[in-house]
Amino acid sequence: MRKGFTLLELLIVVIVIGILATIAIPQFLNAVEKARVAKAKSALGLISHAEKMYRAERDTYVAAADGAVDSVLGNYVELKQIDLDQDWDYNVTISGTDNYTATATKNSSSSHGGQSVIYNQDGNCTGNHTLRGPDCGGS
Repeated sequence: MRKGFTLLELLIVVIVIGILATIAIPQFLNAVEKARVAKAKSALGLISHAEKMYRAERDTYVAAADGAVDSVLGNYVELKQIDLDQDWDYNVTISGTDNYTATATKNSSSSHGGQSVIYNQDGNCTGNHTLRGPDCGGS
């Protein structure tokens, strides 16, 4: 009696593993991207809180460019990790003294590069990122 696997058995195992990988890998990558979007939404929420504190103190909102969010709003909420984020670029623009828009734009090095998630002073969430979620006008 011979011990071991036949070539046919090994091929069947390789094919089954290939089929499972074909199904599992896209689902895994989708879950990773959803987690990154959740991180961006959380960061935008922190920026929103900092903007509200800034406005309560100075009666206006303040703009902040990517990499400078903590230096502009860091006295109100800890935002250093936002400036260090490698997945997203964060910017805050203002319109007059009563309106701001905080935008997280996905870095172009990923499959969702250039897509964004946007918060405004009313807490409304919009954007064009395909995975931004139902609480943000997406799916």
